[in-house]
Amino acid sequence: MHLPLFPGLAFTLAVIASAQENAPVGIVRGDLVEWAGDKTQGDLLVRTPPDRIYTCHFDGFTYLERDGQRIAHTAIKVGDRLEIITDHKPGSQRCYARTISVVTKAPAVVNPGHRVNMRRNTTLDELYPRGNLTFSGVIIRLNPQMMVVRTRAHVEKVILLRDDTRYMDSGLPGEVSALLVNTRVSIRGGRNIENELEAYQVIWGEIEGP
Repeated sequence: MHLPLFPGLAFTLAVIASAQENAPVGIVRGDLVEWAGDKTQGDLLVRTPPDRIYTCHFDGFTYLERDGQRIAHTAIKVGDRLEIITDHKPGSQRCYARTISVVTKAPAVVNPGHRVNMRRNTTLDELYPRGNLTFSGVIIRLNPQMMVVRTRAHVEKVILLRDDTRYMDSGLPGEVSALLVNTRVSIRGGRNIENELEAYQVIWGEIEGP
């Protein structure tokens, strides 16, 4: 399969071939080095602190956004600071980008794929902490205020649903009413001031196979 030519494509393919390091599952933040592909699928190269390069695949089900608005893959450019929620496609260990957000402010320095240690300096941050956890599992109980998810490690997590929780079904904005018991979901969330888990984003639906 031949990819369409983009500026820097030869460099991109050379780096991908030499690096071959998939981004870990979780939240990855870094600067876009290059990307190769078309409007339906492709591969990203992201440099994370201190100087590590990860590769991750995206496709038509990947949700891209900037300032809360969905954008096309062609709207991202080299040097953009990205925040990627990563996963694996069924039967594959290759990194797959569930969502890609272009961020305008420098995020806290983190270890990719691990829990983010946010340094909160304001009362507002203490009252309304950002989502800094990501995990996936199967819904075993559900009501309009909360869900119980069984993770891959067979741990049950009670997760509160907020008024501003965002829902995505197969790469498109969804509604909480579409969620059902036994649905597999990926969740980005955090703990509130009462140390309860809250969902900031819930993702589910079909993604392409490997």
